[in-house]
Amino acid sequence: MPVKVKMDGLADSLFSQDGELSKLYSGIRSKINKEKLNQFPSLTAQQRLDWLVGSGAEFKVVPGESIKNLETALEYKEKGNEFFRKNNFGEAYQNYTKALQYCPVNLDNPPDPANKQYSIIWANRSAALDGAGLYAATIHDIDMALKFGYPRELWYKIYKRKGHALIKMKQYLEAREALEVSLKNIGRSDIKKEKDRDNYRMRVRKQMTVFNVTKTLYNTELNERSDSVLAAGKPEDRGLTSKLKICQDGARTKLQAEEDVLQEDVVLALDPYVAVVNVSGGRAGGKVCPHTLEKMFHPIPCRFGSEETFSSEKYRDEASESYHQYEWRILSTLSKVGLLEKGRLALRMITMIKPGDLKKVYDLVQKKKKVEEVEEGLRTPVKAFDLPVENVSGEESLLCSVLALYLTRCLSVSGYLDPASSRSNQELELFHLLYLAVLIALRYTRPIEILDVPKQKVGILDTEIVRDVCGFGIYPDIHQIQQSATGGNCDVIRWFVAKKLVLSSFRKIEKGSSIILFSGPGLSEPENKGPNDMITFRCGNELCTNSFPLKENTKEKIISCPLEDCRLKTNIWERLRLIQKLKKDFASAKEELERNEVTLARDILKDTIEEWDRIIIRPYKEVTQLEKVYVKSLLCDIGDHERNLVEGNQMGQIINMKKKPNIMPETEPAEQDTSLVKV
Repeated sequence: MPVKVKMDGLADSLFSQDGELSKLYSGIRSKINKEKLNQFPSLTAQQRLDWLVGSGAEFKVVPGESIKNLETALEYKEKGNEFFRKNNFGEAYQNYTKALQYCPVNLDNPPDPANKQYSIIWANRSAALDGAGLYAATIHDIDMALKFGYPRELWYKIYKRKGHALIKMKQYLEAREALEVSLKNIGRSDIKKEKDRDNYRMRVRKQMTVFNVTKTLYNTELNERSDSVLAAGKPEDRGLTSKLKICQDGARTKLQAEEDVLQEDVVLALDPYVAVVNVSGGRAGGKVCPHTLEKMFHPIPCRFGSEETFSSEKYRDEASESYHQYEWRILSTLSKVGLLEKGRLALRMITMIKPGDLKKVYDLVQKKKKVEEVEEGLRTPVKAFDLPVENVSGEESLLCSVLALYLTRCLSVSGYLDPASSRSNQELELFHLLYLAVLIALRYTRPIEILDVPKQKVGILDTEIVRDVCGFGIYPDIHQIQQSATGGNCDVIRWFVAKKLVLSSFRKIEKGSSIILFSGPGLSEPENKGPNDMITFRCGNELCTNSFPLKENTKEKIISCPLEDCRLKTNIWERLRLIQKLKKDFASAKEELERNEVTLARDILKDTIEEWDRIIIRPYKEVTQLEKVYVKSLLCDIGDHERNLVEGNQMGQIINMKKKPNIMPETEPAEQDTSLVKV
C-alpha cells in the first residue's frame, strides 16, 4: 500500500518545503511501498533510474537564457540616477548593479564603441560608491569605466572623483596623478563655456592644495589579513600543523602533540573541496562572492548573462572556466524549485569535474578504488568521492535518487553533457555520481561563518558572540582528523578566513598530550570536578608531579613534599597572595575588554592563565571563567581585525601603524556630483 508522505528533516535540508522539488519528491514517495523502499539502497544505479523514470514523475528542466537587454539596463540606470539625486546612495548602487548585469557588453574587446553605455553605468555606480564612503570600490568602478571606453570628454569629471577617493585612501602619489589628468582634460571636455571651464579648474586646483603641505608624497600601504597558512605544515599533513600527529592508541587513533602547542597557535587551516553561498537566509544574499565567499563591495556581472555576481574579474573568470559555465543557465531554475545548499554542493561536486573526466571518475568509483590516489590523470581533484557513505536507509536512497535524476536533467540542458555524444551510458554515469554526491553532501556539509562582533564592547561579557552562516562547504581532509580528535571540551576556537576553516588553540597543550579539535554530542566534560572551594596546588618543584588539594581559605603556610626524591617546601601563603593579584588582573582584563581594548585584555588574560597553570592543577572555577573570557577576547580580536580590513582597505579609515603616519591634512568634503551621464 502507498504510504502517506510527511516531509522529514532529511528532505528539508535539500530543498524548501514549498518548492517544486518538494512536491516532486512527495509525489514519488507516495507511490513506493515500504518493502520497495527498504530494497532501494541495494538496487543498482540502472534499476533506481528505471524505477524513477517509470514512476511517471515529470523531471523536465527549462534552461535559462541570458538576461542581457539594453532597454532593461537603461531602465535600471535611470532608477539609479533618481535615487542618486535624492542622496540615496545605497538604492542607487543596487540599481546601477542591476543595470550592469543587464547591459550587453563585448568583454573580448573592451574599447569597442558599443560598450559606451556599459562604461557609463560603471562611472555612475562609482559616484554612488563615493557618496557612500566606499572609496576603494569607487576607484575600482572608475577603472572599469575607463577600461570599457568611458567618453574622453567626461574624463575631467571621473578623474576628479578618482583623485578624491585616492586622497581618502591615503594614496597621495596616485591621487595627484589622477587630478593632473582631470586638469589636462578640462579643455577637451563637454563644458561649453570657457568661464565654466576656468571655475572647474579652480575647484580641481583647490583639491590639489592638499599636496602643498609636504615635499614628500607617498602611498599608504593597505592593511593585511593575518596569515592563516601553516608555515610549519606540509601538504601531506592535510592542513594540520606539524606540531600534531595522528597516532595509534590501541584500537583507536588520537591526535597527539609532537611538541608543545602554545596558546593562539593555528593548528589546522583548510580550504573546502567545494563551497556555496547560503541561499536560505543569513548575511549572504548578494553580499558574498559565490566563488570566494568574501564580502563584495563592487560586484562584477556574470560573463554569460545570469544574475550571479562576483567580487572581481579574476574570480569571475576562474568560476567561468570551471563550474559556472555549466551552472549559469540553471541557477534561476534551481532557485525557483527551492534547491538548498546541500543539493547545490552535490551539483558543484560534479560541475568541478571536467566533462571529459566524468567516465574515469565513474570507473574509479565503481571499482571502489581510492579516487585521490589516482588523481594524477584527472584535470580536477575529486577526493570528496572517497568519503564513506555506509548504512544508507531506504528513505535516504530514494531522496538522493530523486534529486540526482533532477540534477542530471539540469546538466543535460546546461551544456555539461554533449548532446552529440555517442556514449549511451553517459547519463547513467552522471546519475550515479550525483547520487553519491548528494549522499556525501548530506553527511559531510559544514557551515561557513562570519563573526558578528560588535564594534563597542560594552556588555560583551554578558552576551554570546554571534556567528552568521554565510555559506556551506565540504572539507574531505577533516574526516580522518575528526575521527582522531573528537572528544569532550575542545582545545581550539573555530573561525574562517573567507571559506578557509581555521582552528587555533586557546590553551597550552604539552608535548605528548592528546588534543581535542571537535566536540562530540554528549561528550562535554563538567567544568569543575569536586568541591568548588578546593584548589589543587602544584608542588613548588617544577620537575615533581605531586600536588596538594587545599581549601581556598586554608591556614596552611608551608607544605613539604612527601616524595622521597623531592622533599621541597612549597610556600602556600605566598601563592594565596599571588592568587589575589591574579584575580585583580582578571577584573582588570574584563574592564579593558569592555573599553574596546581587546588586544590588551587578551594579553592580560593569556599571561594570567599561564600564571595560574604554573601554580595550580585544573579544573578550578576561576581558571574556567578566565578561559571563557579569553576565548571571547580572541574571537573579538579576529572580528575586529576583519572589520578593520574593511574600514581601512575600503574606506581609508584605518592606517597600518607599521607604515608611515598620515601627514596630510583632512580634505574638504567633495562637492556633490549630480551631473550623472544620461545618454
